[in-house]
Order: sequence, then structure tokens, then C-alpha cells
Amino acid sequence: MKKIYSYFLVFCVISIATILFIYVQSNNNETIENNNSPYTLHVIDNDSAWIYEIYNNDSLFIRQEYIPALKGKQSFKTKEDAEKIGNLMLKKLSKNAFPVISKKELIDNNINFEKI
Repeated sequence: MKKIYSYFLVFCVISIATILFIYVQSNNNETIENNNSPYTLHVIDNDSAWIYEIYNNDSLFIRQEYIPALKGKQSFKTKEDAEKIGNLMLKKLSKNAFPVISKKELIDNNINFEKI
């Protein structure tokens, strides 16, 4: 009876490892496909604020100095915040979606901003 449990345990471990391997490979393929996109992201330090720029085949397509979807002019406080929203915009552009960021997406990505 112990042998059956041992075989079952080995089977489960191999199955889980196979599933994880397939999952990682599929995520790597998505990243490779995104590298074929004509869009690239650049994050720039501007004194105490951060800016992201998206280029389409080496020409400036979007320059975002302020956090989108907010009232007033609030700058990105960290490089990570600018990168998160820039990458979100890249994903939308690569899917041919309308390049708009909502306040909900800012909250979902934990972007620091003042609530006015």
C-alpha cells in the first residue's frame, strides 16, 4: 500500500512540475511576441518627478509627464509608477486597444497619487 502512495506522490510532483514548466514557457512566449512590437518605453527622471515616453519605430508617440485620469497635474513620484503605467499602455497599444488609462487602473496598479 505504501508503494501506491509513493507512486501517486511521484506522479503528482511530476504533473505539477510539467504544468509549471508549460505556464512559464507560455509567459516567455508572450514576452517574446511583445518584443516584436514597434513600440518601446523610456522612463525619464525629471528633477523630482518621472516621465514616460513611448516611441513608435524611433519616433516619439506618447510623452506622459503627469499621471493620466486625474484632475490637476500630478507627476509620477517613482520610477516604478511611471514604468507600470507605461507598460500598461504598451500592452494596450500592442493589442490595438484604445490607449487610455482609467483611475481604476491606477488604483489596481498601486500608483501613488493625491486624491482630490
